[in-house]
Amino acid sequence: MKEVAGALSRRQTEGLKIFRPLPHQERAFMSRASELLLRGGNRSGKTACAAALVASAATGMPIIGCDGQPLPWRWPQNRPLCIWVIGYGEKHIADPLWGKLFTSAPELSMLRDENTGQWRAFNPLSEADKKRKDRNEVVPAPPLIPKRYIKRIAWHSKAARHFTRVVLKPQPGFPGYPDSDGTEIFAFTSLAEAKQGVACDLIWVDEAIRFPKHYAEWQARISDRKGRIVWSVYPGHVNFALIDLIKRCEQQRGSEIPDCEEVRMTFSANPYIDSEEKAKRFRGWSEDERRRRDEGELVSGDYLVWPNFTPSIHCTPAEDEAFDDDIDKLLRSTKAIPRDWCCDLILDPGHTHPGVLFCAIPPPKLGVAGVIFDEVYLPNSDATQLAKAVEHKARSHHFRRFIIDFAAGRMTPMGSTQNIQQVYADAFAKVGLQSEVTGSNFMWSSDDLDAGLALVREKMIVPYPSRRPWLRVMTDRCPNFLLMLETYVKATDDKGFITEKPAKRQVDCLCDCLRYWVATNPEYEAPNLEEKPSSSYTWFKNFWQRQHPKPGEGPIYCGPGVAPRS
Repeated sequence: MKEVAGALSRRQTEGLKIFRPLPHQERAFMSRASELLLRGGNRSGKTACAAALVASAATGMPIIGCDGQPLPWRWPQNRPLCIWVIGYGEKHIADPLWGKLFTSAPELSMLRDENTGQWRAFNPLSEADKKRKDRNEVVPAPPLIPKRYIKRIAWHSKAARHFTRVVLKPQPGFPGYPDSDGTEIFAFTSLAEAKQGVACDLIWVDEAIRFPKHYAEWQARISDRKGRIVWSVYPGHVNFALIDLIKRCEQQRGSEIPDCEEVRMTFSANPYIDSEEKAKRFRGWSEDERRRRDEGELVSGDYLVWPNFTPSIHCTPAEDEAFDDDIDKLLRSTKAIPRDWCCDLILDPGHTHPGVLFCAIPPPKLGVAGVIFDEVYLPNSDATQLAKAVEHKARSHHFRRFIIDFAAGRMTPMGSTQNIQQVYADAFAKVGLQSEVTGSNFMWSSDDLDAGLALVREKMIVPYPSRRPWLRVMTDRCPNFLLMLETYVKATDDKGFITEKPAKRQVDCLCDCLRYWVATNPEYEAPNLEEKPSSSYTWFKNFWQRQHPKPGEGPIYCGPGVAPRS
């Protein structure tokens, strides 16, 4: 009888039965979205809530709400589940993932109720409970997933608590009960390639991920079983997958059953942290640091390559007609680039994500500015397909120059006798695309990344006392360009620190086009509308040999402060 009583007592004090979400956290457990984002600052409770969601799904025990009643439990009850937990490296798998799920945690505390004598959750809002905590009557609660549920564990390193798989005992009603295996929990690191070919019921991603492209693979893993992704994150390490999820959550806010939903948690709302300690932290943090560490806010200057780009400021015509200058007024009336403007076409070549920007400099009498007036973004296309798409938009414009990336233009694909520049020049010539200076060919822009990024940043500044920036975008014609600018994020190094260089593996071809154009220091030159441009490659070669006496030297145009190449 004592053994039975002891077992019952232990079950009454199991972590999930003690766990109580705070009122502002309950929405995380009520959500029916297939993608749930738990975003917050340090010590805001986002990881604890995600761990409780995983433990509830794995064990079949519902979460108890603030009112003492079970919250809805929406997982299949007739079969085991497949659950993935994903951390940033092996240490992250050991702590916090293993620690939150399978060991007792100090932040999940309990004490004996003075009236019933039963164990209950510690209430940090109760003065009586705080006094009992000072008397050391509050103890850590047992694990969220108790040992009695565990059938076996596979370790990568048991000493380091790096597990790879935990098999739980089957629940009554599962096929093969009680001899079969129950729910399985797999641990993966986001530093490795994303696992494929497995259908999952639940994927918990905690904090930063190394490769943003993996998120799309995880989305595919939950489709077969109508599963869920739960991402608990402090936005100190931002990537375009997180930015995209935040935007989609914002777009679906207010929907009855959204596909994705965000729950925000804050450091300041955590009642388990002493108010004086919170005040100390706030006194020591800058405003940006407070927004990040308290509210989990994205501070764009930390992660965006060009944080000073704002569509409402850099659009043309101006968002508010009262701010229009002569350039904006003209574009507001014409809705098109006039023929006497100096136009350039900039190409970022490639097969997967090629892009083209159409740029223009107005006559000096109107003012000094550079206008992005159109785009072509044609994923998974070759030179011929892109040339046809460009010709469709370019046929009504007179271009002074065609510009291409120096590094990409000189490369020769394997098995080809032509470099990439020549391939695109031939494709442009076949559809009749010509410019005044380069014919159907291209001049090269500088490939100095740091200098190019700095020059674009400078062009985005609104100079005093002017109310309008140099760089302007006809936003209604450039949706892909705007999206790429808003998600153009910096890379993080191996230690997770944000660098000043753009992250790899992001779609940024039109951002690169902007950099190539600005690096040529574009200035107004009146177009020669009488003379038809030449499309001869021989003409182009002779033109550049006259500019560069060394035989065989390729066409190079260097931006300001960039040494010429040979």
